[in-house]
Amino acid sequence: MVKLLGLLMAFAACTTIGFYKASEIKRRRILLVDFKELLIHISTEMSYFKEPLPQIFERLAGEASDNKERTILLRECLSTYSLENMNIAEIWKTAVEHIYNDSSLTREDISIMKKCGDFLGQSDFSRQQEHFSLLNMQLDRQVEEAEESIKTKGRMYGKMGISVGLVVAIVFMRLGTSCKTPALNYKVCLTKSEIWDQDH
Repeated sequence: MVKLLGLLMAFAACTTIGFYKASEIKRRRILLVDFKELLIHISTEMSYFKEPLPQIFERLAGEASDNKERTILLRECLSTYSLENMNIAEIWKTAVEHIYNDSSLTREDISIMKKCGDFLGQSDFSRQQEHFSLLNMQLDRQVEEAEESIKTKGRMYGKMGISVGLVVAIVFMRLGTSCKTPALNYKVCLTKSEIWDQDH
């Protein structure tokens, strides 16, 4: 019973790791799409309301209260903006690095996301919108790359986890069998010895 439980635990651990790696790839796409939507919202707010960035961030943070990363990003920018003597570019880049550094995103993803800080709050509105469009195109490419990874690496990690789990289970079973064999041989030899003693 203990042996069977150990085999099941080993198989489950390997399978879980495989599916976790696959879920991380899917998570990357979700974060990229969400960030892209955030930029669209910021661009739209700036186009129609012409308000200062802190007001736009505060309103969007309230609307995105169910979205963890987006809300934290906007609120961190707001809190830093009111307390620190930093420009919006520094505030944005620092917040993006802090929030997404340990996420499923690649360094290239994060680098692109930081670029938004370079043009946020610029007085030349038309040029700012051009930057938004360019950044959205770059994010689209990252999303496409993430989707391709889901099709290839995602499936591979899932299957690999199951395969490794099965291999580990088989190895444990064989080790368990080989450990029992000497004891069995010893009993057989002992029995033959006892019979020999009785006959002589």
